[in-house]
Amino acid sequence: MANLETRWALLAIATMTIILMTASVFLGPALAVKKSTSVKAIPKTPSKTTTVKGVKVLSVHTAPSKIAVGNTFGLQATVFNNSTATISFANGTCTSPLSITFNKNVITEPKATTASCKAQKATLKPGEQSPISSSGITYRPTSPGITNATMIFKYGAGPASSKSPTTDSYSRTYSFNIQAAGPPSTTGPQSTPLKPASS
Repeated sequence: MANLETRWALLAIATMTIILMTASVFLGPALAVKKSTSVKAIPKTPSKTTTVKGVKVLSVHTAPSKIAVGNTFGLQATVFNNSTATISFANGTCTSPLSITFNKNVITEPKATTASCKAQKATLKPGEQSPISSSGITYRPTSPGITNATMIFKYGAGPASSKSPTTDSYSRTYSFNIQAAGPPSTTGPQSTPLKPASS
């Protein structure tokens, strides 16, 4: 019995010796590297993707108010700068700050640009608002039914003199009801805004 206990004791000592030697082999160089090198922290540069809270796109409506298969339409809205920063965006007769994608039933048709068409930039200070539209692009329904459109309004924020303003965007999805083919609508924009699509 004493012989068996001695063997177990020797086995335990040998195992502990192997564990300690293995640990010193693996930890020794790591500790040496850690002690021998001096690593300087690199300061983080501020990110240019800060979010500007408070910019909203309101009163989104189609022009004309009724959308029917085969007829073209555009989108109009009002952008409201309820942030603390000045924002700027493309807004002219041939440029649009809106990017719109439909999940079905609508195709996009770019308008032909003319030589007199110049890109324009709008600037809104905090508390100001401006009309915007999908100028430069028209949309043509291809079949009747409900379709969802994701609208993205892209803008820059920062001082007007800044060469590289912070860019940001506002995105929302709206539902449209496309009517069956019929005569072109002569009515103006609808008086109530489109309802956001239910999630």
